[in-house]
Amino acid sequence: MKRILTIMLFALVIGQIHAQSSPEGLKEISLTGLNTEDGYTFHFYSTDGKLNIGFSEIFIALTDKDNNFVENFTVSNFTPLITGLTKHSTPVGKIEKVDSILYKTWFSFLTSGTWSLSFNYTIGNTVSRSAVISAKTQSAAIRTNDTITQIGWFKDRHCVGAVTLPLTSSCGIGCATGAGNMVSCWNGGLGLFLYNAVDTGAITKDSARSDTHFLLFDAQSKELTRAFVESLPSAASGKISIKVKGYRVPNGIATNKSETYAPELTTDSIDHYLNTFHLLSIEGVVIENQSKSYSRFDTISYKLTPADLAPTNLSAVNYTGGTTIKFTPPANVSSAKSTLKGYKVQVYNKAGVLQDTYTTTVNDSSATSINVAGFAASQDYTFTVSALYPGSAVEVESENSNVVKDSIGGIALSVNDYPIYTDDYVTDYKVKLVDSFTYNDSLYYVTIAYPASFVSGSQTVKAYINKVDSTLQPYKVVDGGFYITEVPYMESMAMGTDGPHTNFIWNSIDSVYEATIDFSMPGDWRLSLKVYDNSTSTLIAGTDIDQNGDGSTLFWDVYLSTTTTGIKNATSNGISVYPTLSQGEITVVSPAGARIKVIDFTGQTIRFYQSSGSQTFNLNVPSGLYFVAVQNAGKNFVQKVIIKK
Repeated sequence: MKRILTIMLFALVIGQIHAQSSPEGLKEISLTGLNTEDGYTFHFYSTDGKLNIGFSEIFIALTDKDNNFVENFTVSNFTPLITGLTKHSTPVGKIEKVDSILYKTWFSFLTSGTWSLSFNYTIGNTVSRSAVISAKTQSAAIRTNDTITQIGWFKDRHCVGAVTLPLTSSCGIGCATGAGNMVSCWNGGLGLFLYNAVDTGAITKDSARSDTHFLLFDAQSKELTRAFVESLPSAASGKISIKVKGYRVPNGIATNKSETYAPELTTDSIDHYLNTFHLLSIEGVVIENQSKSYSRFDTISYKLTPADLAPTNLSAVNYTGGTTIKFTPPANVSSAKSTLKGYKVQVYNKAGVLQDTYTTTVNDSSATSINVAGFAASQDYTFTVSALYPGSAVEVESENSNVVKDSIGGIALSVNDYPIYTDDYVTDYKVKLVDSFTYNDSLYYVTIAYPASFVSGSQTVKAYINKVDSTLQPYKVVDGGFYITEVPYMESMAMGTDGPHTNFIWNSIDSVYEATIDFSMPGDWRLSLKVYDNSTSTLIAGTDIDQNGDGSTLFWDVYLSTTTTGIKNATSNGISVYPTLSQGEITVVSPAGARIKVIDFTGQTIRFYQSSGSQTFNLNVPSGLYFVAVQNAGKNFVQKVIIKK
C-alpha cells in the first residue's frame, strides 16, 4: 500500500504513557501504511476489529518508536474514498477526544469492498499566549491595574455638539460599511459617549467632548474599531450601544489643542479636550427601539478583541533548507478599508528569546504562508505570525506554536458486506442500516447507529443525517434541522408492535438524533421512516405504510436474533425454556410471579401463565414457530420454540 507523507517531522515534545496494547474493550483493525517517517505509528480500533457497511465506529491512537502511547496529537479531515463505476466518499462523523490517548469517529460505509482512507494529523505542543498588539510609533504600555470597562453609545466627536442627556442614539456606521471614508471618520474622533442614567438636561459642546462624557479611542485601536464596525449589520446604523474594556493613555495633549496631535496626524478643526483610550475589547448591541438600557450585551452582541486581528491555525511544514509557516489570515483581510499590509514570522528559542536570524517579513496581505530559510520546526523553537497594520501603526502577533502538520493517505480499508441471518425455516434476512433522500436539490444520508445494541423490548436508538456537499469530500454531519418518524413492522409475520415509540429528535448535547423504539420479539424488522423539516413540519422524504403492508420508500432493515442482540438462548438471569424443539410439552424455569406468554407467528398471545417457579406446559397448538416470553422485574426474556407433531 502506498503511503503519502507530505513532510518530514522532526523530534517534538510529546507525552508518553503506558506500554502499547489495545485499549480495553477494543480490537485493533489490521491495517498497513500507518507509520510516519520519524517512527510514530497510528492504530485504528473497533469493537470487533472489523469494518462493515453502515455505521462503523473507529477509535484512533498513536504510539512512538518505543511503543508508548502518545498524548499530544490531533487527527482531522478523515476522507474515505472508493473507486468503482464512480469515485465517491461516504458519511463521516465528528471527531471526539475520548481520553488522553484516544480519539473516536465513525464512518457509514455505503458499499462493501476496499476503501482508500486519508487523514491529517499534528504531533506537538501549542503554547497558549494571547495575541499582542505592539505600537510602533506611540508608546502605550499596558497597565493591568488601570484596566476599566465602560458602556455608552458609539460616537464620532463630530456628532457630539451641545446635547440633551441622556442620549438615545449612536452615530451612523457608514464610515466602514457604506460609502463613508474611514480616515475622515477617524479624524473626527471615534469613541464612546459614556452612558449614565443619572445625567439629564442640556450640556455644552465642550462638556460633551470632555473626559467626563467621552472616551476617544487611540490610534492603536483604529484597526480593531474598523473591524468591529464592519461586522455590524447595516440596519445597526444609529442604534449601536457599545461596551469597551481598556485603559486611558495620558498623552499630555493640552486643552484646546487641535487634533493634529491625536488620534491621527492630520489637521482637524475640533478642539481637543481629551486624553485617549486604548481598546482591549469592544462589544456592541443593536438597540432597536432607541432604549436607554444596556442589559442585552449577554444575548445579542458583536464582539472583537485584538486576537481577532491576528493570524490563526499556525502550522509548520518542513522542506529541504527551511520551513513553510502556514496560517489562516484574520477575517478583516477581505476588507477593502483595512490597512493590513502583510505578515511577519518571528522564531523564538526555548527561553522565549527572539531569534532575529529567522525573522521574515512579507508585504502581501493575501499571503497564507511564509518560507523561513534555514529554520527547522522542532522542539527547540516556537514561532508566531504577526499581521502588519501600518495605517494604525501596530502589529498584531499570533499565539505561539510549534505544531508540525502532516498527512497520511492511501490506507486500504476492507469493508464487509451486511450480514445475512437465516431463521429456522431457512429464510435469509439481510440488514440495511443507511438510506438516502433528497431535499432542496441536496442529497442526504440517514444512518442508524449502534445496530449491535438492538434487543427485544423498548430501547433508545440513535441516528445521524449527513449532507453531500461534494462526492469526493466526506459527507458531513448535519446539526439538527430535521426530525424522523418511524414505524416498526415485522414483514415475515405481517405485524407491527404495540410498544411505545418516540420520534427521532435532535439531541444537541450529544449531537445525534434519538428515538425510543419497541421491538416485541426477535426476527426481521423494517423501520419505515419519514423525514420532516423541523422548522415547518413539512414532509420531505418517506411515505406511509399502505394497506398492503408495503413500507415507506425510506427505510432501515434490522434483524434481532439470539446471536446478534445479546438475548441468551437457553438461560438468562435464572430463566430457561426447554426444549426448543418439542411435540408440545415445554418447561419454563423462572422466578415465582413472573409473567409467561406464548405468542404465535402472527404476534397474537395465545397462552398466558403466572409462574410458580418451574412449570411444564403441554401446548395443544398446531405445528409451527412460537415464542415464549417471560417478563420479570421489568426485564424481558424471549425464547423461540418449534412445535412439530
